[in-house]
Amino acid sequence: MIKEEKKPKSTIGITLLLVLGAIAPMLDSTMTNVAVNTIMKDLGADVGSIQWVSTAFILALGIIVPIAGWAMEWFDGKKIYIVGLLFFLIGSIVAAMSSSIYVLIIGRVLQGIGSGIIIPLLTTLIVRSAGAENLGRVMSIVSIPAVLAPILGPTFGGFIVNSLDWHWIFYINIPIVIFSGLVIIFALPSFKPNKKGKGLDIPSIIFLGGSFTSFILGISKVSELVAGISKEAILPLVLSVLLMIAYVIYASLKPNLALVSLKLFKIKNFTASTILLVMSGLTVNGVMFLLPLYLQNIRGLSVEWSGIYLISQGVGLLVSRSLVGKMTDKLGARIVVQVSAFIGLIGTVPFIVFTAATSNVLILLVLFIRGIAQGGLTIPVMTDSYINVPKDLISEATTATRMLQNIGGAIGTAILAVVIEHTMGSALPTKALLLTSYHYAFIVTVISLVLVLLPVFFLTNSRKKEALRKAS
Repeated sequence: MIKEEKKPKSTIGITLLLVLGAIAPMLDSTMTNVAVNTIMKDLGADVGSIQWVSTAFILALGIIVPIAGWAMEWFDGKKIYIVGLLFFLIGSIVAAMSSSIYVLIIGRVLQGIGSGIIIPLLTTLIVRSAGAENLGRVMSIVSIPAVLAPILGPTFGGFIVNSLDWHWIFYINIPIVIFSGLVIIFALPSFKPNKKGKGLDIPSIIFLGGSFTSFILGISKVSELVAGISKEAILPLVLSVLLMIAYVIYASLKPNLALVSLKLFKIKNFTASTILLVMSGLTVNGVMFLLPLYLQNIRGLSVEWSGIYLISQGVGLLVSRSLVGKMTDKLGARIVVQVSAFIGLIGTVPFIVFTAATSNVLILLVLFIRGIAQGGLTIPVMTDSYINVPKDLISEATTATRMLQNIGGAIGTAILAVVIEHTMGSALPTKALLLTSYHYAFIVTVISLVLVLLPVFFLTNSRKKEALRKAS
């Protein structure tokens, strides 16, 4: 009886408890982005090194997602959630106490592992708890931190760095995680595992995780390769290709064991969706790494004010979020993503020519437009990835899409960091040179937005009309 009283009496109560535990991981990434420039100067790091503060977090998150997906089927969901909080807590402590870029990166890896467990588990446990009934209502609660993170994260992070110190971006997580962890331990009910599905396939983890990690390591060395200084980029890039080939062969020979079935990639809209999710790492995540650097180094804004400027982008995302979902249901993903890509171009091309003297109002307007595009470049694609996927492959589709979206974020950040680093070379980082390097990075982003229009043609179009036509 006592145990029953400690449990939430409704699905809404369970949802609020789980969202409480996810607040710190969701806010952390956006808070850290706005502090990157301050951290770089304080630790004496270059752009190539500092990008790993974001890349290591996203890479660890992406690799751990499939492991977390397997664990959900075989272990108590509540215990797994607590393990995720523990990893995030330890990572926050290590990052907060770091005095070198390498220790900070280790902390970010641990935080990424924790986030990679918490964020996907959040949705899964809520769906299990709610079932089909009231699912829309509880999912609207789940989306609250996801919507507020790009609005509050940069502002809150900027305020902390400006008032205290960048270390406090990580220190602030400690009491939040401890409090939410204790509440979850004593108030959240257990979630019994289904004990169904595939086991944890170590070869799949090695092949896929190794391929993505090697690829990002190779990208981070490309600037040295182009400059003729080093050939260190070649080995990890070649290794990445070989490991991916090995996975394809393994998945063909062992389809019942492989983490992600190759059957999924016979579905055109699924393949297109995964390509677009990887590309969104450059068009969305990479730019979130770039914008604070631009605002602080070129515009001369403080960390706090650069966070405030980024609110306009978050508001744009908030405005488009509900509309994008409705339009996707009505028209299909293809048209929505095409329009969003064009809006994204309108919100990115101006940064190629913006200077330190550009009107503040114009910058805020363009950031708002970029925010509108963000929702349309991710939400419809994620939705469309499940269309035409057989029921027995849905869990594998979830693993693939979440993993590739996060890996894409790591790749996007790494690519833009390489562009900046290569443009800078060994020259003194004057404002004029920094502006040129950021302009080149924005050009790469524009090119990626144009390329997005190619796989978009394989997304579904006018789904409801097609369904009515078939029914008639």
